[in-house]
Amino acid sequence: MRAADRGASRWRVTMAAGAALVVGVAAGCSGAAPQPLAKPPYTVSSVRSGLVKPADLGKGAVEVEDGDHGSHVVYTPPNSIPTCPYVQRSEDVQVAVQPAVEPVGGNPTGRFIVGPQRVGPTSLPVVTQGAVVFESDALAGNTMSTVTAESAKCPEAFSVLGGPPSVVGDYKVGSRPFELNGWKGFAQHLVHTSPPTMNPDTYDDLVTVVVHKANAIIYVGYAQIKKVGQRADTDQKIETLMSTTLARLG
Repeated sequence: MRAADRGASRWRVTMAAGAALVVGVAAGCSGAAPQPLAKPPYTVSSVRSGLVKPADLGKGAVEVEDGDHGSHVVYTPPNSIPTCPYVQRSEDVQVAVQPAVEPVGGNPTGRFIVGPQRVGPTSLPVVTQGAVVFESDALAGNTMSTVTAESAKCPEAFSVLGGPPSVVGDYKVGSRPFELNGWKGFAQHLVHTSPPTMNPDTYDDLVTVVVHKANAIIYVGYAQIKKVGQRADTDQKIETLMSTTLARLG
C-alpha cells in the first residue's frame, strides 16, 4: 500500500498497522511445488529459510531488512504481528483497535521487505513479511487467538484525515479465513483511495495474510499500486505466492 509500501518502499523501499498479497509471482514460481525446507517444531532460522524470496517475485526484486518498519508513516514494532494497518492514523474509528499485537514469549525473525527498487503502478509488488516463533504450540495458538480477535475489530471502513499525504484518504477493509498446507489464519484486504486532489489516478491494493501452524505465526503483506479502473487482484495473487512460501515451510 502507498503509506507503508511507498513510505518504507522509497527505500529504503511499508506494509500497516500490517497485506497478500502474480504478474511477478507467476514469473518467479516454477511449475513444481518446492520441497519443504522446514518442519515443526520451527526455529527462527528455519522459518526465515521459507519466507518470500526475491526470485518469487521476478526479475528486479531485491530484499532489505526493515528494523523500524514505516516509523515515519505508521509505526508498528518490528517484533509485532499486524492486525489492522493504518487504523492508528484514523480519527473516525469508533471502536478501540490496535494496528498490531506484540506477542509475549516469542522470538521474532525480524521484518523483511521484498520488492522493486522503484515502486509504481507498473512495478513489481512490495512484500512485507516476518514471523514469530514460540517455545510451544500452545503459546503460539494462544497468541494467534489474540491476533485474530484484535483483527476482527478492524472496521469495514475508516478515513485518515491528517498526516503524510501518502496515507490520507479512505480505507475499505475486508477479511476472510485463510488455510493452506496446514497453516490457518486470515487474509485481510485493504484498499486505500486518496482524496481527489492527491494521487487521483491510482489506489493502493494491499492484502495481509497472518497464519499459524505448530509453534510459529507468520505474516505476509502484499501491496500493489493500481491505476484507477484496474481490478483489485491482490487477493488472488497472494494466494499463489503463499502456496510457494507455505510449501517451503512444510
